[in-house]
Amino acid sequence: MPSLANFIHTQFVLTIPQPSASFSSKTVIITGANGGLGKETAKHVLRLGASKVVLACRSPARGNRARVEVELASKCGPGVVNVWELDLESPSSIKGFVDKANALPRLDVLVNNAGIMEVEFRVVYGTERTVAVNDIGTFLLALQLIPKMKETARRFGVTPHMTFVGSALYDVAKYPERHGGDLFTWLEDERNVNLANQYNLSKLLQLYGAIKLSSIVGSPIVINSMDPCFCGTHLADRLTGVKKVLIKLLTAAAARTAEEGSRLVVQAASAGPETHGLYLRAGAVQKYAPIALDKGKASHVWEVLCARLEKLQPGVLENLR
Repeated sequence: MPSLANFIHTQFVLTIPQPSASFSSKTVIITGANGGLGKETAKHVLRLGASKVVLACRSPARGNRARVEVELASKCGPGVVNVWELDLESPSSIKGFVDKANALPRLDVLVNNAGIMEVEFRVVYGTERTVAVNDIGTFLLALQLIPKMKETARRFGVTPHMTFVGSALYDVAKYPERHGGDLFTWLEDERNVNLANQYNLSKLLQLYGAIKLSSIVGSPIVINSMDPCFCGTHLADRLTGVKKVLIKLLTAAAARTAEEGSRLVVQAASAGPETHGLYLRAGAVQKYAPIALDKGKASHVWEVLCARLEKLQPGVLENLR
């Protein structure tokens, strides 16, 4: 977790430059793109020359409202921005999305931005919903798009990027030490779940997954994670009571805009191979907190995550070979 001094610096002092790397001719998929960081990321990559941008959204209606705004802001022609439905809680939705992506001429960038902060206990994929969406659904999509990204690298001589939008809050996550043989199964029981911890935990598990994935999938894909700083988005809209009031006050006083945070997303999604397997914050590679370097925890999470993914989509692990 960043120190108070670091938080003050990143939220009030740090100058975040406009991204300038070329996205010319690139095809970019952004999940959770109907608002906030995702929508602003789309505007930037279009300004930088992307030839096709796919807004992956759970709600096509909200996605199309975002598309109109993005098109007006970027002044791009028809057909450049596309809205594709994607429900990370549905293996069939993910598979249908992947089939459409595989029909594209190329796929240069995948920004795994979609995520939730659940306020009520619900079970999806046999585990608590926040980790189900932010981890299982996210990696079920990511693993299925790896072959297309490798194909793009071979055909066009480029370096595709897969960026996970994380959070510095991973460092304050309380990892369950006594979870039995399967962390996800343990979290299926409401008695084992602290909803105030679930978002932070999901970002820690996501980081473990990204680190493991990058160690398996090396060149030609750059896989990295990043923290966009504390931004004013709709992630915490479903909070209630005192928590909602506190978040609104903190947002009003200290939050960066979603547009500013999206500059950091674009920077990570165009960073060099030296960022492969690493974590970026405030525009630079940051050392992992000790908990992220716990090989025992990371190995367990990767093992049970892969088991879930293979059960949901048989054969998906072949994409790692």
